[in-house]
Amino acid sequence: MKKLIVGLIVVLLLLVSVSCAPPAPMPTPAPAPAPTPAPAPEAEKEQPELTVAVSEDEEGPFLTVEEGKELAVESWEISENWTYSQEAIWGDVMVGLEIERQRGEIVKQYIVTYNLRSREKGQVVELPVDRIAYDAPAIHGNRVVWASVDRDEAEQQRSLNRAPLPNWDVFLLDLKTGEVQQLTTEEHAQVYPRIYGDTVVWLDNRYEEGYHNPRRYDVYAYDLNTGEERRLTPVTSAEGMDLAVNGNLVVWTDNRHADPEVKIHAENEPEYNNEIYVYDLTTNQEKRVTTNPGNDHYPDISGNNIVWLRQEVYIRADVFVYNVETSQETQVSHSSYAAFHPSIYGNSIVCADARVSKGNTSGDTVINGRQGQTDIYLYDLKTQQEIQLTSTKPGKVLYNPVIHGDSVVYVWVSMISSIVYAMQLTYQ
Repeated sequence: MKKLIVGLIVVLLLLVSVSCAPPAPMPTPAPAPAPTPAPAPEAEKEQPELTVAVSEDEEGPFLTVEEGKELAVESWEISENWTYSQEAIWGDVMVGLEIERQRGEIVKQYIVTYNLRSREKGQVVELPVDRIAYDAPAIHGNRVVWASVDRDEAEQQRSLNRAPLPNWDVFLLDLKTGEVQQLTTEEHAQVYPRIYGDTVVWLDNRYEEGYHNPRRYDVYAYDLNTGEERRLTPVTSAEGMDLAVNGNLVVWTDNRHADPEVKIHAENEPEYNNEIYVYDLTTNQEKRVTTNPGNDHYPDISGNNIVWLRQEVYIRADVFVYNVETSQETQVSHSSYAAFHPSIYGNSIVCADARVSKGNTSGDTVINGRQGQTDIYLYDLKTQQEIQLTSTKPGKVLYNPVIHGDSVVYVWVSMISSIVYAMQLTYQ
């Protein structure tokens, strides 16, 4: 998959709970539904209208602008050696993956929670030693989902060139009971799960033919009430980790319309001319959101609004938002140096921006005489105001901000480590 970062170090961060439950072994999985047969590719259809339904618990808390008051930011360090997803926070609870290493090797992994009010960490589940997870968990309410794979199978696959992906599966944890349930048993890769209410979505590799870089997936949805799964994409063209769900809407990055003449990536790969798609689980309608020749990727969604990063040329990008009800697209940032994955909650959007370093987002590389440097910015859709939340120095790269309510988490990545931080935002 594509990432517009030069020399970016993949980081790992994690989170924690007020209560601490004992490690729970993975139970014997129940038989999964039979694979959905692959439908034949279809021609592009007329764009349907989508409905918007947001669950009641999405209504707050929001970061509310108060006239005549200034935004106050309190920041503190959470931990090293954690990784988290774009759906890492619900309410006051953040969830992530904590990793212990010996001589560079992963020896233990934990699903952990962190309370952003009390600032207390809780270790919830220790993953079995014969399994390993690379992507971080996601949370909604009292449920947490993640994907893991047999450790030996993963190591064998990594040592072989152009090998098929190993058999990743999706797991669900109930934070109230501590029960862990395996949701998938299909023999291909099911990765990057996200959850909202009773719906779990993931990227599924079962219909990819041949080898592609980046890999190609379908989007699947699973109903926790009925145990039924369904394929949402008509062709295997979803890409990367770019998947989000909110209410009845699922969004992802898709390369089915990649133009071989558009070559904006460093390696001139036409696959990096992606578009954003949305699927309405209520009406069973798919809609193409973007038609821009640039690389539209990293989508996130809250209520009616879909936010993403548009890479026009190499290391030049800005944040855009699309309202599902009005079908209106709006440019949010104008620096041309927005970076990484934007996050949205209510009217608030946060994103990393490398305007100070003219696009250098590497903490250990000098480009055009500049060290890497990024800051976190907040944009309010209601006031159309941009606010700088951090002030770094050359060589300090902050990225992957996630906002929920009045809380923001982000990571500082350097040559030797990555550290997860949190922010509390208030008007006073």
